Amino acid sequence: MAAGSAVIFLSEPWLAAVVAAANVHPDLPVALRGLGHDLAAVVEAEPPVLRRAVAVYGRQEGGRIAGARVLADPDEIWELEPAYVVRAPFRVWKALLSGGDAIQAALSGRVKVQGDLEGLIRRAGYRYIVDAALGSVETEFAEEGASP
Repeated sequence: MAAGSAVIFLSEPWLAAVVAAANVHPDLPVALRGLGHDLAAVVEAEPPVLRRAVAVYGRQEGGRIAGARVLADPDEIWELEPAYVVRAPFRVWKALLSGGDAIQAALSGRVKVQGDLEGLIRRAGYRYIVDAALGSVETEFAEEGASP
């Protein structure tokens, strides 16, 4: 994204920008190989910063992220039955997006994972793909003046 064009964390434009950045990384197909076909992430509410929980859903096909969207209702996850569901409070997600240790957060219980946690941990070495995608998107967080 161009400098000065921050997008709001958890908005559709933010998600689309992160997915587009991840999909151009040449190592993404290897990182996704062997993972389940889809994932949901839940950002738990932390009023007043985030008044309600927000969830995103993504699916992969052929070594790329084929679709991703912000769910209108986090309860939609139960209908979609993703291979992985990752949950954490807003402040934990913000720390992870800023380079925090995802494995330590999961092992300490700050991040809850439903699905094959060991499979995700085995792929921790591919974190640089996520970091590069996130680093390419200028992100504005709710407490910095916007609300998802």
